[in-house]
Amino acid sequence: MQLSRRHLCGALAGTMSVALAGCTTGDVGGSGDSGGTDGDGTDGDGTDGAGDGINGGGTTTDTSFAGCPSLRDADRTVCAATAGADVPVVLRPSTTALTSPGTLRFTLSNGGESTLGLNPYDWTVHRETADGWEHVAPDATIEPWREIQPGESQSWVLGVGTEPTAEGDDVACGPLALDARTYAFSVVAQEGDVWTAYVARFRVA
Repeated sequence: MQLSRRHLCGALAGTMSVALAGCTTGDVGGSGDSGGTDGDGTDGDGTDGAGDGINGGGTTTDTSFAGCPSLRDADRTVCAATAGADVPVVLRPSTTALTSPGTLRFTLSNGGESTLGLNPYDWTVHRETADGWEHVAPDATIEPWREIQPGESQSWVLGVGTEPTAEGDDVACGPLALDARTYAFSVVAQEGDVWTAYVARFRVA
């Protein structure tokens, strides 16, 4: 598949050794992206529902996450906190609040009819500040490509103050030392010619 102009940049193609830190399915990983501010380009309306949990478990709803921050270079943004039940593809967190040390799983499920393409290592964590959203991690990324067929999913396991464990095609991210505040985990996927940023916010206590 031909890679998009927005991601998988050629500038990183020769930096494999630099990128092998921070996010793995066993021994590889990492990504970099710029931060952003709460803005337009969003999609969906509703509340934040979560899937199976690692820390907290079950289904979690946090209606206090108002709005949907546009954090990535994409054509549109879908936030777990504002995506309605009719939105076919959403990045769901296993819980929206955790205490360090702990782990948090984010799952992007393709409930649509089209194939999604993405770099599973192009994940980011942003921190909410008084001035907007600040990029936290990672600093670089390797550039594999994966297609998610309808009915399939991709998961990321984020370790906060502890080493995450990846199983199967899961991507382990971290460990990250995050202080008590609100964060956003995001990935970007391509459907046809359209790039969509999928964002899920969470709090560290």
